[in-house]
Amino acid sequence: MAEINFLPGPVKISPRVKAALGAKTLSHRSDAFSSLHEQCKEALLRLGKSKHVAMLMGSGTAANAVVAQELKKLSAKGLILSNGEFGTRLIHQGRKAGLDFDSYVLSWGEAFAFEEIKKRLQGKSWLWLTHCETATGALNLDERLVAYCKERNIKLCLDSVSAFGNQETDFSGAYLASSSSGKGLCAFSGIALVFYNHEPEHARSGMDYLDLAVYQEAATVPFTFSSNLLNALHTALLTTDYRKKFAQNTKHASRITECLAANGLHTPLNERQADYLWTIAIPEKIPSSALGARLEKEGVLFHYRNRYLLENNWIQMALMGVFRAKEVVAGLGALERGLQALLRDGGG
Repeated sequence: MAEINFLPGPVKISPRVKAALGAKTLSHRSDAFSSLHEQCKEALLRLGKSKHVAMLMGSGTAANAVVAQELKKLSAKGLILSNGEFGTRLIHQGRKAGLDFDSYVLSWGEAFAFEEIKKRLQGKSWLWLTHCETATGALNLDERLVAYCKERNIKLCLDSVSAFGNQETDFSGAYLASSSSGKGLCAFSGIALVFYNHEPEHARSGMDYLDLAVYQEAATVPFTFSSNLLNALHTALLTTDYRKKFAQNTKHASRITECLAANGLHTPLNERQADYLWTIAIPEKIPSSALGARLEKEGVLFHYRNRYLLENNWIQMALMGVFRAKEVVAGLGALERGLQALLRDGGG
């Protein structure tokens, strides 16, 4: 079997999307580019159920920088939640942007209590959290929270970099939601996405590149943009059956759960595990780096090189592309063989 890519990025890319990347390059001021840009926006809005979306060159971190600058315009106090690496990064970005906020920080993998969030939201105007915490696969968005924010006119902001394209999403109740082209959408990284449902005002200070009002007023894109990346994203949006993908991941999740239980493995979560993102705690006697490297040699790519994964002796299995059952079975088989071999070898 060919290489199996269970990385959260770069993700598995279809041949049609790869071919689209190599199409003739268009000027971002051309009519052809404008048409492509508009079609791409329409497809994104259908999938995300949002009123507007802005696209800019950059990663999910760039999209979150836009969110931070938009929140700065409010001149109001908010709350940022963190129960993992990427929640911590939101807090860091909020501080760097000079936002006024409190933090609600839990241990990695611990679930937020809705009633506790409600208490901490008293007197707050906005809330920012990871939709799915990429470091652990924790699902953090509670529909009760969406309803509560709407009822109290609290502006809900979501880091949906891992969630969008991997699960059903409805951004109609969000003030802002960030994502990118390089994970669940099954395209190449390089396009940052910001969904929004308001009419943004111009920033009094900060960067035009991060100002939603600049994108809202532009006919297509206000700054240089890669038509090749846009064409690849558009092709992914047209050719990927995302809802079928969501259903398949639910089936794959059952196989993964059974495999972990059979091998005495567990995730760092106490509840609300995403179907598509599995962080696996490896027994102390086996270095996660040794297991990850062994799997690589078999052509099975698990994520293990990030600092926080190495520090915790974790590896990660991401189903962000479109996977057939036999690929998931093969990946889990390789994981079992690798564990058993390293146990025999005394950990590698």
